[in-house]
Amino acid sequence: MEVPEKSNNNDLDFINSELKEESEEMPNLLKQEHTNTEDDNERNSASNALEDLKREMAKLQKEKDTLKEGFEIKIAAIEQDRDALEMKYTTLSSKLREKLECPVCLDVPISGPVPVCPNGHFVCSKCKGSNCPTCRSKMFGGKSLLAVEVIENIEHKCRNEDCGKLFTLAESQIHSKSCKQRIVICPAPTEYCGKKMAVSKIYDHVLSECEGSLNKNKNQLNDGKLPKTLTLSHTRGTHLLQKSCHGIAFQTVDEIFYVNIEKAPDGFCVFSIQLLGDALECDNYEVKIAVHKIDDKEMKGKHVHTFSGEPLPIDIDQETRKRSGMVVGHMQMEKITVKYGALWKFNITI
Repeated sequence: MEVPEKSNNNDLDFINSELKEESEEMPNLLKQEHTNTEDDNERNSASNALEDLKREMAKLQKEKDTLKEGFEIKIAAIEQDRDALEMKYTTLSSKLREKLECPVCLDVPISGPVPVCPNGHFVCSKCKGSNCPTCRSKMFGGKSLLAVEVIENIEHKCRNEDCGKLFTLAESQIHSKSCKQRIVICPAPTEYCGKKMAVSKIYDHVLSECEGSLNKNKNQLNDGKLPKTLTLSHTRGTHLLQKSCHGIAFQTVDEIFYVNIEKAPDGFCVFSIQLLGDALECDNYEVKIAVHKIDDKEMKGKHVHTFSGEPLPIDIDQETRKRSGMVVGHMQMEKITVKYGALWKFNITI
């Protein structure tokens, strides 16, 4: 049987076609392989660079930690030296204060001259007598220049009880006027209270035990809200000016104020507001007082007396306070005070 010649030729053509296609695809495959190799090289290069960067960062971090540790050691050493110097200075100042302490009043003088006996014992000027309180030798006119020099350069302890902080001489003089433990008189009228205590204890005293303050029985008025209008009444009409009224304290967010209505000489009535602080703190505030009829809530009538200014400091004595507030005379109070039933009333707005 004979194989058709045409069939063989077709097979050859098919094989040749496949070979041709493969030969045409080879460059593309080689090119793709070359491209993949380049990508791998780039990835390897980037990975190596990243590893180098990590190593460099680790090295820098180690150097940083070493420097930090060194600085911390140096800082600790400096702080230790500072603490040692402070302790040495404190000990020396304490010994000097002990030597300068007056044996009579036990205070360290804050200014010269400082009397000294022939044996070198000090005594303050106010306690100096005819004989030395330490050795009983006769006191002459001796004065210690060295003691004055020491006084001006050591720290002085605050003399107020429950304080005891140390200050330079200049700072001590400023602190003594603002110390929260300094002793003052209760701001309530002296005919009702007059107790002396530290500034820090005034407010608690007013709230709980002061017989001259309304807060003890009517502290609901002290709700922290200002301005506020108070209605004051008395069974004797304007004769309430024969004695002072009870005061009242108001606490705001920042400070505490005390309002007084006091009898002054010649029948005057004095309205004042004190700050439970010193004179410098008073500079930061402005207070306003208005005395008016109870039916004149807008305070637009004829009989309205007003004051605007700084509050008075808690340290001010009561006689000075009566000369420093808003003064309303007897005739003016008669026009402001109105009778309601058995009571005579007027308003005060602060």
